[in-house]
Amino acid sequence: MRFERRLYASKTPEETLRLIADFRNLKAWDDSVQSVLAHDDIFGQGSKYDVRVLFSGNSIDMVYTVTVYEPGVRAVLTGVALKATAIDRVEVAATEQGTQVDYVAEIRLAFPYNLFDPLLAIGFKKTVDHAVEGLRRFLSA
Repeated sequence: MRFERRLYASKTPEETLRLIADFRNLKAWDDSVQSVLAHDDIFGQGSKYDVRVLFSGNSIDMVYTVTVYEPGVRAVLTGVALKATAIDRVEVAATEQGTQVDYVAEIRLAFPYNLFDPLLAIGFKKTVDHAVEGLRRFLSA
């Protein structure tokens, strides 16, 4: 399942990307997140986070790693759980008003759960849309 969203922030590309990619901020904008524990004190490529998310009434534990981080340009975070992998790609670009954010969330379910992708996509879409709305609010603060 793949979800693509575009939003805008008044902050610089560097600040915007760091606020999104440093998952110590994740709980502030995604209310499906129950907890985040950073493995590292300093943020950057290779940073890891234990993230517990709530989906359809179930808690899911994931380990996210910042697999790519180019300040002010792009970040890729890969989350691994027992039954799924999530890849979040964020690209930022300067605009006259601030920053354009292109956010892509890709969720890959393990077999046999992937057989239910069409049904689960409805729930994931709602979760992604709600998180992106929270991100808009977070970045405008």
